Amino acid sequence: MPSVLPPATIVVTGASGYNGSWICKAFLDAGYIVRGTVRTKAKGEYLQQLFKAHGKNFIPAVIEDISQFNAFDKIIDSDVQAVVHVAGIIHSGPSNTAEVFGPNVDSVKGLINSIVKNGKNVKRLIYMSSAQAMLGKELTHVYTEDDWNDGAVALVEEKGHQVDPMVIYAASKVHAERTLIAFANEHKGIGWDITRMVPAFCNSFDELNATSKLFVQYLLTPRDKTKVNDYGSEYTDVRDVADAFVAALQVEEAGGERFIIDAGAFTYQNLYDAFHSVAPEEKAVPFGDPEAKFAFPGPFCNPAKAQKILKLKPFRGLAECSHDTFKSLKERNLLPT
Repeated sequence: MPSVLPPATIVVTGASGYNGSWICKAFLDAGYIVRGTVRTKAKGEYLQQLFKAHGKNFIPAVIEDISQFNAFDKIIDSDVQAVVHVAGIIHSGPSNTAEVFGPNVDSVKGLINSIVKNGKNVKRLIYMSSAQAMLGKELTHVYTEDDWNDGAVALVEEKGHQVDPMVIYAASKVHAERTLIAFANEHKGIGWDITRMVPAFCNSFDELNATSKLFVQYLLTPRDKTKVNDYGSEYTDVRDVADAFVAALQVEEAGGERFIIDAGAFTYQNLYDAFHSVAPEEKAVPFGDPEAKFAFPGPFCNPAKAQKILKLKPFRGLAECSHDTFKSLKERNLLPT
């Protein structure tokens, strides 16, 4: 399908979430008209204030339950040229499969239905998946767009809600992506294509949600000096994720593809060192053991495909990402005490 350029009207689901709000901002800054879904009127009013510089180009729409089959009918019409599906749910505590699969899988089915019924001018659907949909292999494995977390799917099928909530989440993202793939394969002449984005672990500047809580935990929790390099994670700055979504809509060749968005891997010590390289006097962040032997093989994921096809600029480094996150949350009194 052709690229969709501004001032096109697009829909962004999950607009009030930390990824969704940054993605909305990036599209608004690029000149698009954005209809953003929120769960409450208050969240919509907050975003209107946040994006007031863009005037009437941001239009909130309240959808309380995205798992309802016709939930998106009210926001998708002939004016919409693209849909960016960010909305979803992640549970850090006990949960059952229905609580997660509803928002994460049923919402995809309902969204497809609404586009088919009402979105006659839609050219592209961009879906936000998760690195959790790929993981599950040995630590030395470097993930590409061909990888799937089939282990999570098998565990959920076998044990249901008895497994870890993150496993349920991972399985739901696998099922959601495969729902989209199946639809695309069965409806090749539908008139619009699907792009799947797989961002790594993202930082957050505005709130402490499940992901940003984990990032801040990595940053602030002292680690035994013998273990500062024994565990690794990957990261991506949320601003780079948002820019990648804009590129995925503007680059014609992005249609039908899956893209990893990942800035790199880090251990606790990497994170400490990177942060202190720009804030050497900040004692709230541990110093660890700068001389500790590096033990994590890394990297986790290979983002070369996205960087080439989407023509992305270099991702922000760990120092900038960690320091900007810490500074923003501290200014808002959102750091844990």
